[in-house]
Amino acid sequence: MGDQSDTFIESSLQAYAPFVYRLAWTHSKNHADAEDILQEVFLRYVKHAWKLQDEEHRKAWFIRTTINCSRNLFRSPWSRMRRASLEALEAHTKIIDSGGTEVLEAVKALPHKYRTVIYLFYFEDFSIRAIAKLLSLKESTVKSQLLRARQKLKEQLKGDFDDG
Repeated sequence: MGDQSDTFIESSLQAYAPFVYRLAWTHSKNHADAEDILQEVFLRYVKHAWKLQDEEHRKAWFIRTTINCSRNLFRSPWSRMRRASLEALEAHTKIIDSGGTEVLEAVKALPHKYRTVIYLFYFEDFSIRAIAKLLSLKESTVKSQLLRARQKLKEQLKGDFDDG
């Protein structure tokens, strides 16, 4: 690769790595897997960067690829065996994160489909239309998932916050 393409890859890494990591973390619920997903996404990006014409297409590609890599991670037999030991380790080790509030913990406890739409809508400020397009869903499906996710969050957080 030439210097120009190396610089392009590096600038994309700086611009998108935090976003990809946060999205991966919301799916994986732990830092080690989020880092693995981030690495896999950028390995794929190096192979496919030349196909991505503009910023909107690039960001959509990062979202779709991160979600796919997250799903692939959970499907592997090695991951399922390792997951139990990682969860036990995290239970004994307090990981402090800048967003480690009760709300974020409740979001992490949601099923994947709800976690993704909540994350994209509230944390990344995507519109319902944009989320539907990115996830290849109908807008009504995204609205339903957001509604159900909010209901689940309300139930989970009921004891943590007073309504008055």
